[in-house]
Amino acid sequence: MQICRLYKKHLWKALDLVWNVFQRCDREDYEELGVRTFEHFISRENMEKMMESGEMVFFGAYEENELIGVIAMRNGFHISLLFVSPEHQRKGVAKRLVRRGVAHCLDENENLLHITVYSSPKGKKAYEAMGFYSLSAEQKKDGMRYTPMRIDVN
Repeated sequence: MQICRLYKKHLWKALDLVWNVFQRCDREDYEELGVRTFEHFISRENMEKMMESGEMVFFGAYEENELIGVIAMRNGFHISLLFVSPEHQRKGVAKRLVRRGVAHCLDENENLLHITVYSSPKGKKAYEAMGFYSLSAEQKKDGMRYTPMRIDVN
């Protein structure tokens, strides 16, 4: 498996993977408003703006030239997207993506203390297995259910 930074030319495939995994694995945990909120957030136009401004940095996991996982780091300390194709889940792909995302953030800011994430209901156990801990109980905003979590990195 190879993990590398993704650029604008890779964005379409990355967002397609994100949307397909969301549809297959997470959609059932959200009301229709939440699904539409997520769909709007991951729109190509929205993501391109955030990439161009430097607000969002993407990394992809490839196996035999196939994109199997994506992580997007926002503002240098927050995991905004972490999606792995169902066929490759529970094989360490997400963990390696998180390590790469954290390393990037630490390269940008060596004094960084924490990485945060708003975990989906299904993602919470995976984040806990990687060392993240909950900051509060599950919340809901714009139809999206999430648990604020973080991991200490320094």
